[in-house]
This record gives sequence, structure tokens and C-alpha cells, in this order.
Amino acid sequence: METKGKKMPQFDELVIVTVSKIFPYGAFCKMEGYDQDAFLHVSEVSSGWVKNIRNFIREGQRIVVRVHRIVPEKNIVDVSLKRVTEAEQQRKLEEIKRDKRVVKLLEVAQAKIGKNPKMTLDEVKKALGAHFEDAFSAFEEVVNGKEDEIRNAKISEDWANAIIETAKENIKKQIRHINGILTLKCTKENGIEVVKELLKVKENSGIKISYLGAPYYLVSVEEEDFKKCEKKMKIFVDNILKVAPKKECEVKFERKEQN
Repeated sequence: METKGKKMPQFDELVIVTVSKIFPYGAFCKMEGYDQDAFLHVSEVSSGWVKNIRNFIREGQRIVVRVHRIVPEKNIVDVSLKRVTEAEQQRKLEEIKRDKRVVKLLEVAQAKIGKNPKMTLDEVKKALGAHFEDAFSAFEEVVNGKEDEIRNAKISEDWANAIIETAKENIKKQIRHINGILTLKCTKENGIEVVKELLKVKENSGIKISYLGAPYYLVSVEEEDFKKCEKKMKIFVDNILKVAPKKECEVKFERKEQN
């Protein structure tokens, strides 16, 4: 969104801000990527009662917030901290981290090409972002043995060769993990067998169930990136939440921090 020459965020967009000035009624924040300040009202800091806003945020702190109100004609952007889940915070921070890293890798690749590359760095970044989940994924695909995918993207051959070489030199295959606690109770006579069946996972599925002591179980998921982890976890947990009540089981799930 553009207004009066200023670039504005979109409604419901997740943005990174740095808290610049705190007052009892809220805080002014600097938005990364936008030449516009945002305001975080005290009522949007936490879902609970906030007696002292400084117990929740501090000046200079960098946080992920959600844009929940925009008044373009007055250059007003209101943001919320309480409307952002922990998983959304992690994904946004990971997204920013990946974007910064891919720019550095593309600069390395551009140096390998030398003078007069057939495409600019920004053009290549945009093309990779359109072909892959994001531009950084292109480098990960090389590590995963999918060099042909780079050549299938709409980039010039000089860039494709440089990206493949750069990826092999700088990227190590990473595995991401997310965890959650599943509470599963079944009072039926064959309750143990019912629980075992609900928690059954396929070998090499990337999902691991660890017994913590009845009725608690640790659900761990590993994948190449957090988005894939989240998707796999959601499918697994949603199925249990759907089936467990039909088996006369009580079920609850709580996510834990990512790593």
C-alpha cells in the first residue's frame, strides 16, 4: 500500500518492529521495511490484564506484530502483539533470516559470474521466489540433490551455474524440529490399545511419539523447514482430534517452542 509517497503494510500483515518509545497507554514502534511508525496500544499487548506495559515489552526490543488497523489518510498503523501466535512469530523471524541470507548468497553467486551477468540480482531473486517456496529454497534444493529445479526456474544459465556452485560451497542440509504435548485419556476397557492405535505413525514419517507418563505424550516432527514441520504436525494432530472423541477419548494438544 502506498500513501503520500510512503510505503504502507497491508491489513493483517505480520511485520517486524522495534519498540522505540513506551507510554502507560501503549508504545510507538519502528517498522522494518516501511518508512512508517506503528502504534501498539496497551490493550493489544496481551490477552490478559496488563497492569504495567513494561512487564511485557521494553524499548529497543524487536518483536513480531500483526497489523490490525490502517488509516492511510492519517498515516496511522495500529499493530497487535496478542494477535500473533508463537508459531507465527517463529515463522516470520525465520522468513526474515532466510531473506537476508539469500541476498548474501546471491551476491557470492554474482561475483562468480563476473562482469555483465545476463540478469540482475533482484531479477534472479524474484524469479527464484516465484518458482520455489522462497528464494532461499533454491539453494536448499541443490543440497537435496535437485539441481535440475534450479535450471527449470526462469533464470539465465550463468546464474543457474553460479547458484549451484555457491550452494554446494555454503549450504549444509538442515533439519528443523517442532514439538508439542499431547494429552490423551481413554477410560474404555481396551483403552491402552486404543491409545496405541491413535498414536501409531509410519516408519520414516518424520514424526516421533515419546511417552512422558500417562496421559502425556511428546509429539516431535522433523523436516527441512518449519513450514513443512507445521504442515506435518497439523495433519497428524488434526486427525487425532477428529478421531479420539469417536473412540471415547479425551484429547488436548499444546505446542512447544521450535528449535
